[in-house]
This record gives sequence, C-alpha cells and structure tokens, in this order.
Amino acid sequence: MRIIIIYFLNGTWLKKAMEMGSYTLATLKRGEKGIIKSVDTSDPQVQRLMVLGLVEGAEIEHTNSAIGGDPIEFRLFGSGISLRQEHARYFQVSPIVAGG
Repeated sequence: MRIIIIYFLNGTWLKKAMEMGSYTLATLKRGEKGIIKSVDTSDPQVQRLMVLGLVEGAEIEHTNSAIGGDPIEFRLFGSGISLRQEHARYFQVSPIVAGG
C-alpha cells in the first residue's frame, strides 16, 4: 500500500510518499523526526540498543550522518546516538509531520 502525505511547511507545500511497513530509522532524512512503532528483536545487537531507549513510542530525530550515510546520528531523549544502517532498519517508524 502506498500513502501520499501532502503538508504545508514554511510556506511550501511538500509531498511525501511512503510504502507501508518500509519506513524505518534508516529511511529518515536529515532533520526528520519519527516515533518508533515497532522493533524487530531478532538481532541481539538490536536488543542491546533497546536498553539505550530505542523502544516503541520513543520520538527520534535524524540529526546527521557520516560521509556515505553510515553511521547515522539520531537525537533521542536529548542525547545523540549513532547507528549503523543495518541496525537502523530493524526499527519501524511513523514520521512526525512538522507543524501539524
């Protein structure tokens, strides 16, 4: 299923298309925020990341990434955390639309 979201931000209409079930921390762009909706705990490394606060309901923001896009830096509960793309794909998120 494909969802198209159109919203108004800073005087500009923005359009974003998302594939249901495929929006993860790895797909967030710089400056975008999301809420973690589900976590695939099949990888033991992901279970360790959950101890740091990467749990369902947590609000997270993509703040930066290294050259080449890996690792990715996020802001979570006021602190920075860096994740490899391979681990960021285990966290399904719902985007937070700015200003609405």
